[in-house]
Amino acid sequence: MKNEQNPSVAPAVYARPNRFEINLDAVAACTRQIRLRLGVDVQFFATLKSNGYGYGVLPVAHTVLRSGADALSLASLEDAIALRQSGIRVPILVYAGVLPSQEVVNAFQEYDLIPTVHNQVVLNEFLRFATKPLEVAVKVDLGSERIGVPFSAAEKFIRNVHSNPMFKVVVVNSHPNVRGGTHSREFLIRQYREMTSLRQSLADLSPQIKWFPMASSKVLRMMGASMRSNAADPGAALFDPLEPAEDSPHPFHALKSRIIEIRTVEEVPFPDEVVFDIRKGMRVGVLPVGYSDNIHRVNAGCVLVAGRRVPILKPASLEYVRIDLSDVPEALVGDEVVIVGQQGSERISPQEVMRVQGAARVVDLALDVGQFIPRVYLSSAGQA
Repeated sequence: MKNEQNPSVAPAVYARPNRFEINLDAVAACTRQIRLRLGVDVQFFATLKSNGYGYGVLPVAHTVLRSGADALSLASLEDAIALRQSGIRVPILVYAGVLPSQEVVNAFQEYDLIPTVHNQVVLNEFLRFATKPLEVAVKVDLGSERIGVPFSAAEKFIRNVHSNPMFKVVVVNSHPNVRGGTHSREFLIRQYREMTSLRQSLADLSPQIKWFPMASSKVLRMMGASMRSNAADPGAALFDPLEPAEDSPHPFHALKSRIIEIRTVEEVPFPDEVVFDIRKGMRVGVLPVGYSDNIHRVNAGCVLVAGRRVPILKPASLEYVRIDLSDVPEALVGDEVVIVGQQGSERISPQEVMRVQGAARVVDLALDVGQFIPRVYLSSAGQA
């Protein structure tokens, strides 16, 4: 399947023999877990930032909506427009990140998208360019010092927006953020209480303000559903189960390539000039994937060839990486190489790659897969 967010990715017939296999059934299972955790009465905004966390916003969006999500939220106006053009009609919340212009505001209106206003300057610009009443979200900052109206000024700001006939506030949201330290639960509870008090103070504006989402994936993991309000907007938990089982499938199904060159080292006249640990008689394979594809950030130090682990010979070059095939004499040009995933009885899991790379979250791994590697979508209905 061609990546519709990146038309420069070559069709499979022309592409290098690399592929990123994505398990949409795993995304669906994670979505159902979230739905179960939230209950049926909570508006579930599935958050698909950064091209659906690197997995592809369009196929992921259609998957989560079939699996229990009610609405979508994301940071890219371009992606939001693509979702509408693909036939999706549920509410789509666009987080702060675009500066209003006539073209931007026209797009929000034409495609029936919900923009975020988070300060007076942005509000004034939307008012300047809007040609008809616009449904909006107001972002409230509860202490992360990032984006949003400070809590102390939030009620006045929201009432000011509400009083303008060009705006209809339908969402008031916040994004609680904690480091995971000693006082994290205490800080989350404080933020929840502030959001609850704000909701109560705006009760006279109900039912116009429909949703107060503040339950991110981190909140759901740390606090369960106790901070769900009447809406939630988890993102990472769509790709990393809230309740993982040992045999849980992972959306990051596999990253694969093929051998395009094999050579045996015949002599080493200047070993100190070679960028890897070379030795006479070494059998070196070459893969058409390099640091332009972020291979240096998406590997466990080895790959699978013929069901066996073989070392990666670092460093990678822009378009290629070497592997040591000395212990796999039967390997041939064209053979499959698994960088992440299963081959035979051997497996390199996303979690192993995360540990080797020192990454904070396994869910971020797909973000590191280079944009020029074709995405291939797998589901119980067959390959997409």
